[in-house]
Formats: sequence, structure tokens, C-alpha cells
Amino acid sequence: MSITKLLRLPKVKMPEFRPNLEETLRLREVQRDVFTNTQRLYVPPGARGVFGGTLASQSLWAAMKTVPDKFVPHSLHSYFISGGDGKKDIMYHVERLRDGKSFISRQVKAYQDDTLVFIETISFARVRDQEEQQRKKELKHSAPMPNVDFNKFLDPLESFKRGVVDPGVAKESVLTKVGDYFNRFTKGPLEYRFPPDLWVTLEEHPDFEKAPNEIDVDWFIRLRKPVVDPLFNYVAMAYYSDSFLLLTVGKFHKRPMHSTKFSVSLDHTIYFHKQPTVNDWNMYHIEHPQSGDSRKLLYAAFYEKDTKELVASVVQEGLVVIDDELLKAKAKL
Repeated sequence: MSITKLLRLPKVKMPEFRPNLEETLRLREVQRDVFTNTQRLYVPPGARGVFGGTLASQSLWAAMKTVPDKFVPHSLHSYFISGGDGKKDIMYHVERLRDGKSFISRQVKAYQDDTLVFIETISFARVRDQEEQQRKKELKHSAPMPNVDFNKFLDPLESFKRGVVDPGVAKESVLTKVGDYFNRFTKGPLEYRFPPDLWVTLEEHPDFEKAPNEIDVDWFIRLRKPVVDPLFNYVAMAYYSDSFLLLTVGKFHKRPMHSTKFSVSLDHTIYFHKQPTVNDWNMYHIEHPQSGDSRKLLYAAFYEKDTKELVASVVQEGLVVIDDELLKAKAKL
């Protein structure tokens, strides 16, 4: 089956893809410290609820609207309580936990009707000017960006074609269902560049003899439409930090990534080390130190492609259930 045919004939209901993320995540203030979405909420293909990146980013955006401009987020910690309904609006209630001179704390609870679906705590730090930074002596260290060749990374459709479609390792029914993902790659708000071996799990692959904690997965990501508000860079990175993160679990365990039957984020943490620049390519470097009881722990880091600087660190635990019935019986895995 060709990529073109997959794009035209998905068997599941098509979600609405909007390329402008800033418009998609726009909030309306209902009353003081209460905000709601203005656009229909995005539910990923095959998912049971609202995309986790939407909840994390809109909660952050709501909290940011309650702090002075000289403060920016440096960390957030969140829990997914229940699946959000894509047909219902979400009310983001911001609680002002503390307003200090150097740090500000906020907690956001996201409700649909009377149901709590998500909770996020955000800490903001005061932006220091250059003169103040020079006066203070600090211990500075940052992990280097992995040495990879960006030019060898592929358009996601070509990557999937080489790794799954051409080798014929998945049932045709599975290939048809992932047509929605292909449309997300081409019409959604994010652009990706995947490594050529992202989907490869053959025994001759160099990673096949490695333990899961010895493998890493890298790709590049940026916004399709440039942001207008500079502060929205934080919101956008919170959004795409949850994009396809759990999908990589199969790669770490030398399993086809399309063999996941069900996955859902349980919690999500981000540490911002500097203001992101989401209009440019950022490298997403992912590691998988722990797996058990269907819970998968992932560490990830964002690096700016051009400066190679570490921008943010991400920690997520998710529930992932695999299904061998999605694979061809004679496939070489």
C-alpha cells in the first residue's frame, strides 16, 4: 500500500488539523483566574481523550496570564487525572499559591463540568538582567547535544515508508488506521524530522543487542506556523513535549512502534533552562531508564539545533499496553 493511498483512505474519523498552534491554544478569560479554550479540543487518532500536550500547555498559558511579565516559567509538574472529552470545553482554574520577589507559584486545575481531568503546578522565576547575572557568580554546567547529522533525518512519511510500509512488517489494517497520523504529520501544527532507522527493529540493527537503558532516540521538531507572542514559546514547547513521546517505548524494547495497543500519559514534568525558540528546529533526545507493570518512564531533553544549547528537560511516566496481533505473523522482528 502506498503512502498516498494511506493518506486518502483512513478508516477512522478524521480529527480537525489546524496548523496555527497559537490560535489553536488561545484562551478566553471567563472571570478572574478562570480561563477556557476557544477552539475545539484535539483528540489524537485512536486516543480515548484530549491530547495531553493540550492540557499541559493551556494550563501553563492560563497560569502565565496571572503573573507579571518579568517572570517566566522554570518548571512545571502535572498529573493526568481522567481522560478529557474532546466535545466539552475545559475550565482552567488558577490558584495563586505564592507571589515572591524572585519566585511565583501557581496551581492550575482543569475541569470539564464538575470532573477534574488534569492538575499542574508551575513555578516562575524572575528574569535577571545581564548586569545582575554578571554580578553573581554561578556554577554552570549543561549536558552537550548528541552529535548527529541533521541532513540524514527524514520527513516522517518517508521514514515510516522505509521502516514499515516497504518491509511489510505490519498488517494492512494497521497501515490503514495510521493514515490519520500521516495527515497529522502533514497538516498539523508541528513539523518533524525522524531518523531513518526510527521504525527498524531487525536483528542486524546496531541497537538490537543493547539493553533498553543503553538506547536513545532522537528526532527534530518545530512549529509549522511562527509564533507571534515571544512568551508563547514556552507554551508551544509544553505542547509538543508530549508529542509521540510514549510512541518510542517500542523502539527501546526492539519492538515495532506500531505494535502499541494503548498508551496514556500518567504524569509530565518540564524544566525550562532558557526561553525556547520553537520557530526553529529543536532536537528531542529521549532515554528510557525504567519499565515495569506496564508503566514506562522516559527522560528527554530539548536542544536547539543551531546553538546546540540545552533548552529544557522532560520526565514522563505513561501506561503502555502492547499487542502482537497488530504484527504480521511472518514478519522478521
